[in-house]
Amino acid sequence: MTKPTGAPDQPPYLRIVGELRRRITEGELAPGDRVPSTRQIAREWGVALATATKALTTLRLEGLVVARPRAGTVVATPATPAAPTAPARPRPRPRARGRGRGRARVPDRPPTRS
Repeated sequence: MTKPTGAPDQPPYLRIVGELRRRITEGELAPGDRVPSTRQIAREWGVALATATKALTTLRLEGLVVARPRAGTVVATPATPAAPTAPARPRPRPRARGRGRGRARVPDRPPTRS
């Protein structure tokens, strides 16, 4: 089992996230490298599969890793700044149909029997 890193009062998934984040930022895990699987994390850290999944999900939401079909979870490539795009044109407001004066009138109906 890996030694806990970070504050001992942190939840286990945050300790795992911190360790994997450190490996990524220090270059130990390069872009495109496979990150340990959920099962590997659970075995190495002695945690439940749900905890390992939560750690990988947190890293994915932070943009540090991406899930690739048939390859597993890999370190994400650094995002390149996107070229500025033209602002979207506002959509025209739909016109009212009919007479254009509010809601259509519905004639009163006689009460129905139950």
